[in-house]
Amino acid sequence: MASKNIHETIGGYHPEVIVKQLGFEDHKEVGLLMNNLEVATVTLSESKAQYDKVKGLLNTETTSNLTQLKKAFILPMHNVSTDRLKAALKEHKISVTNDYEKADFIIPHTNCYDSYSSIENIPQTKMMFHLKNGYYSNTHREVVKDYHKETGNNVILDKRALGDRYQHNIDYESLPYDSYVFSNMAIMIADMVEQDELDVVQTDTILNQSANRVPITEELMEDLKNMIGSYSSTDEEIAMAGKIIPTIDPTGEPYLLYTYAEFLENNSYKYNRNKDVLYWLEKHDIESLACKNAEQAIQYFENRDMLDSRCFRALEVLCRKQIQISNRELYTFKVQVKPEYRKYMK
Repeated sequence: MASKNIHETIGGYHPEVIVKQLGFEDHKEVGLLMNNLEVATVTLSESKAQYDKVKGLLNTETTSNLTQLKKAFILPMHNVSTDRLKAALKEHKISVTNDYEKADFIIPHTNCYDSYSSIENIPQTKMMFHLKNGYYSNTHREVVKDYHKETGNNVILDKRALGDRYQHNIDYESLPYDSYVFSNMAIMIADMVEQDELDVVQTDTILNQSANRVPITEELMEDLKNMIGSYSSTDEEIAMAGKIIPTIDPTGEPYLLYTYAEFLENNSYKYNRNKDVLYWLEKHDIESLACKNAEQAIQYFENRDMLDSRCFRALEVLCRKQIQISNRELYTFKVQVKPEYRKYMK
């Protein structure tokens, strides 16, 4: 039985054989301090290609057909709430398990990997990470000394391991400048995906097939403004809006997304702890849209194949209002849409 602890081995079995099956050639075992009482063994490689391979296996969707799937394993620290994912999966009669060995598929996310440098604090929940210009130290804590003595493995030095001490006061050595570090869970799941024992289904595939999605409309967005757009908004109104926003589907109405982007961005601070709202805001690039003028918004949607005649005509009206021309006392000017955009005027 597999644990949701990303560093725990299965039945005491360390994935050395699995590491080799995945193509690792230069790997080594090192330690990573979890807390003051425990050091976990992780796998370190200098190969970016190997890092990209494992990341690709964990994140590349293998199927979008949910009809044949029964059990899902959500990769730890997902940026969408478990409750929302469970609700969306329940519509397809899919349950969630904490044991990836019992799952049919995994639900990945970008929060399971990251990059760090020097002695930054490395979260214990990262399944894999890139450490640049890092160090190891084997003598600065008793638990580290014991681990090194028992295993012979070097221990990565990060801010948590350093504690209240200063780096120049301890013995340390440099890691390879580019070190790629993998938890046991990352290696085991990547191997299962490569062996076709697990499928990978993206979060958006699941959420986009939910019957709870609500089409974006001007009426809906105005209702949200009335609920949270003032200082007098109640906690109940803010909470209710927090449940509505993640269900909004802006497909086919990108100009409304732009129209209300500034309002959404200005009120995003009210949802700093709401993973579902934050995920939705990031997915639809609200922060970026809020900073664009109408002309930039047209180009933005065009570059993403989201621009149609309805969107263009709505935003072009705003563009005309934003035109600035000097020397108007002496000259008259005629404004015309460029030929390449006239197809959107039909």
